[in-house]
Formats: sequence, structure tokens, C-alpha cells
Amino acid sequence: MRQLKEDTIKSNLIESQQSAFGPVCVYQNEGYRWLTLAQKTNEDITIQGVMNLTQTEQVIVPINQCMLLFLLKPVNTLNILNLGLGTAGFERIMYYLQSNSPYINAINTFNTVEINPHIAAIATEHFNLPNNHSTYLQCAEQYIAQCTEHFNVITIDIFSGENHLPFLTSDNFWQNINRCSEQSTQVIVNLNPQTGQELQMLLALLRQHFKSLALIEFNEYKNIVIILSQHTLMHINVDEIQNSPVFINFAPTLYKSINSIYHIE
Repeated sequence: MRQLKEDTIKSNLIESQQSAFGPVCVYQNEGYRWLTLAQKTNEDITIQGVMNLTQTEQVIVPINQCMLLFLLKPVNTLNILNLGLGTAGFERIMYYLQSNSPYINAINTFNTVEINPHIAAIATEHFNLPNNHSTYLQCAEQYIAQCTEHFNVITIDIFSGENHLPFLTSDNFWQNINRCSEQSTQVIVNLNPQTGQELQMLLALLRQHFKSLALIEFNEYKNIVIILSQHTLMHINVDEIQNSPVFINFAPTLYKSINSIYHIE
């Protein structure tokens, strides 16, 4: 990722669009294609997602690999909701696993919510998002408030720059998430709390809505991933990740990137 920030220069720019949410830019070097939003100087560059040009299904960043931890336990039929499209890395790996591996039996429903239509268009043109994928162009909070379907996997990866959006601290939002969930649903959230107090308040809120929480810290990233469920999450641990056939094949070094996993049950 550090090298990609150094390569985020005009000569590597292949697409630039001005959206209502700021500039959306796509860069490419010999090995990778990546997306940035609203950067002004090198110090401000935030890379939103990366695609390996030779193995487009590859999930590169450990944080994004952890969004797949629901695969530690087999699920017969997946009903997936992904809040936040980015470079469609989650969509690419899920379709790849469905077509090219024994780890997913069936995907019944797969919806993605993205507020920025420019990102949706770029994900289709530059990041291999299938044209027929169900993408809803609206605010995730609004989608969840109006949702009438039920999902057994919900992934949330929504940021404004490096900050997660305020509605993630809203009691109503998590009530609506539960309303759209099945009994066995796992909710997986990428977060970047700015202070320990902010994290503590968020955990207290989440504990009101979910019986089990697993919090994952990384060695080289300040983001954390939180997994939420009404069932135990004690199976989410470094040993299980290291020995899982899914992660041995598709994220073999993930367990080395994890600093700690904490459970609240």
C-alpha cells in the first residue's frame, strides 16, 4: 500500500471524475489498479481499494480479507448485503469462490449499496463488477431503514475519507440491521475509531443489539474489524483462520497480520 501511494501520480492516472462527493480517481501501474477519493496532496491520499491485474479475484489487504471470516463456518445458501462498494473486491472474490471453489454452495441474494453513482460506474468499467450485479444507488442508512429482505451475511465498509459515517453510532441503524437479519446472521464491520473513548461508546452500543462481538486488531493497520452475531463467535480465532481451507488458499498470511482477537459474549 505504501508503494501504491508513491505511485499515485499523474502518469499513472487512467480515470478521473468529479462527483458530488469529491474527485474519484483510478490509477494503474504494472501490477495493480486502485481507487482514490478526494486527495489534495500526497499526505492526503487515501486508497479505497486495490485490484491485482493478474489475479483480479485476489483480496490483498488483511482488513478486507477479514470481511470474509463468515466463511470459517459453512453456510448452505448465502443471502448477502454489502454496504459500500469501493473497488468491488468483496463482490469479485464472492463470485470467484462461487464459480471456482467448493467453499460456497449457492448465493441466493447478493445486494450492494453505494451512494456514489460514479463509484458504481467505475467499479463496472475498471474493477470487473458484473453488469447484472444488484447495486442500489442510495445511502446505506436509507436502504436499511426501508429494507424488507433478510440477509445472513451483512458487510459494512463505509468511510468518508478515513472516518466512518455518523449513522454507525445510531441506535436506529442497528435496530434496522437486526430487522433485516436472519437468526444466524453475521455482521462484519470495518471501522477506524479515532479515540479509545469512541471505540468504547460504539462497543457499548453494539452490545445492546448483539449477543456476541469479536474485535480484530491488526499489526500494521489502525483499522479494526468487528464481527457481530446473536450466536457465539468463539470459533473466530487465529488458529481457526490459519487452518481454514478457505484462508489457506485465498488469504494464507492473514493470521500473521492479526495482532489480537477479543471476544465479548
